[in-house]
Amino acid sequence: MKRTLTPADLLTMGRPPNGKHYELSGSGELIAAGNAGKKHELTKSRTASALFKWERPEVGVVFSETMFSVGEGARIPDVAFVSKARMDAHPEDDGPISFAPNLAIEVVSDSEPAEDAELKVREYLAAGVEEVWQMYPKGRFVRVRTSDGYRDLYPSDAISTPVLPGFNTPVGDLFPA
Repeated sequence: MKRTLTPADLLTMGRPPNGKHYELSGSGELIAAGNAGKKHELTKSRTASALFKWERPEVGVVFSETMFSVGEGARIPDVAFVSKARMDAHPEDDGPISFAPNLAIEVVSDSEPAEDAELKVREYLAAGVEEVWQMYPKGRFVRVRTSDGYRDLYPSDAISTPVLPGFNTPVGDLFPA
């Protein structure tokens, strides 16, 4: 009988080679992810910094590179936000966070197949993520995804969302030059 992996199993597994990490798709597929390049990491760092500067404990918490249960799988968004209400509704423990964030932010690398990026978005939204930001460093734009559709934002635009009340920053500030 084939054993099904759980998000908790990922915490006890060794890391795959070359500094990658494991994620678990909703269908149970073990995925080795990581080895991001310079633009990817700079975009992630700038985005996390903008959200950490905005962060308000009475509204919620910002996470970076944290494992969340997403449906039957486990994903590690580059940056994520969880509302205080969602945090308060789940008991604290030291395992993977047993629920999905309100906002998941994924920096999409040139090496990531489009179908893999789309699978993550579908899994996030199906698990109750309100908004997914797909950040494209090469094209310098953000695709904001919700269950209702998407909108693209470019460097001259500002990004704001009801998920992060009062957050508003120029998209161009999130990407390296």
